[in-house]
This record gives sequence, C-alpha cells and structure tokens, in this order.
Amino acid sequence: MWKGKNTHGIMKKNGEINFGKLEQQIDVSVNEDNLYWVQNDAKIRAVNNKVSSYEEFVDIVKASHLKPLEKGDRISDIKVFTQPWNVNSGLRETSGPSNKSTDLSCQSIINTNQFNRHWKKQCKSTEEQYNFVVSIENKTILNIFKAEIGLGLLGDIIIVLHKHYNLENAETIANLLFTLSQCGRF
Repeated sequence: MWKGKNTHGIMKKNGEINFGKLEQQIDVSVNEDNLYWVQNDAKIRAVNNKVSSYEEFVDIVKASHLKPLEKGDRISDIKVFTQPWNVNSGLRETSGPSNKSTDLSCQSIINTNQFNRHWKKQCKSTEEQYNFVVSIENKTILNIFKAEIGLGLLGDIIIVLHKHYNLENAETIANLLFTLSQCGRF
C-alpha cells in the first residue's frame, strides 16, 4: 500500500490507485514531452538556418507543432469550426518584462514581420496605414518583401492606396505600386 502524498488525486481514500487519473496525468506528461521535442527540433533547425531576427526564431518555435494540410483536407466542408487554429497559443505565456518596442519608426522596419506587426497593431485607421506605407522608401519596401508579399497584405495595401488616391499623390502611389510589382512572388 502506498504511504506517500497524494498530490494529484491518483490514490483513492481507501488506498487504491485511481487509474483514470493516472492515465490522464501520463497523457498530459507525454503530450508535454512531445511538444518539448518538437519545439527543440524547431530551435535547432532555426539556428542552423541562421534566421535573421529573434522574432523570426520565436515565430518558428511557436508554430513548430502545426502540421500542413493534406491533399484531402477541406476547411469549407466544416459547418461549425470551434477549434482554435493554434491550440498551444495560450500555453506558457511569459510574464516577464518585454523589451520589444511597440512603436517602431519607419526606418527601423527591415523585415516582413515588423511591417505586418506595425500595419496591424499600430495603424488603427486606413489613413494611418496609408501614411505608414508611403513613408517607407521604395527600396526599403523592396528589401522587406524581397522573398514575397502575402496576397492578403497586398490586397489590403491596394485597398488603402485606392481609398486615399487623388491627383496630388498619384505619382507616389504609382511608384509604390511599381515597387510592389517588383517584389518576390507578386
């Protein structure tokens, strides 16, 4: 008979083992261990690939548990989709101080992640988005999106440019659109 502490509810009052609770605890431990090794492998791959920034490294590790859709997978067939797309997003949030700057100047934006973060979180209106995108030099935009510009982001930028178009800023918009057409995967 077990005489130790029963901190996890595994032992019943009469001294018998609660196999249901034991199985749940083992399942949780196995899942945590699997997630640890998946994230560890992602960390090693990210370091070997020499990612350009710490934010990119963190994003790779956070998304390491995600699996690509298979050929037969159809999201449109699901009538009610209740599962969050990233089930591990709420786990292990850090409560320590963050030294990320939330207010980036346009000159300090050098990659797609920083651009997207500023576009979505700092620019509250289409006017702010317009001012933000035209304030970045065209060569910087070309460097930011050298690999690719996402289809959704490209559409959002075009909508903002269309909304704020007038004859005074036609040349600026035309130059920006030309620059965007030179980006990868346009």
